[in-house]
Amino acid sequence: MTDREPMKTQMPDSAARAVLLEARTTSGEELGVWEGEEVGVVLDLVASFPTGEPARCYNPAYAIDVYGADDPLFTLKFCYGCCWVGVEELDERHRLVAFDPGSAPARELLDRFKAFTP
Repeated sequence: MTDREPMKTQMPDSAARAVLLEARTTSGEELGVWEGEEVGVVLDLVASFPTGEPARCYNPAYAIDVYGADDPLFTLKFCYGCCWVGVEELDERHRLVAFDPGSAPARELLDRFKAFTP
């Protein structure tokens, strides 16, 4: 399922319960963790992604696993090549949301991923 709605309208409702974000590559390399105030900052950044023109590759390089106080909530996977965010909620169908990878919020998130790597 794909969606051309703005990312803000596609964020899972459970995002409000998030307390920890784990950044990783989709190949399994752990990059780092965002906690405290950074959780809201990063999720707000993703929610502010403007809609873009998607392609078809969907080969995401980065992911964010989102956790509540006691449980995993959802995963976001980012393909900057074809302009899709994969939203994977527990017990829900995976959906793709188009975004503009050249936008300021998308570039800032990519910089945050890259800041974890030595």
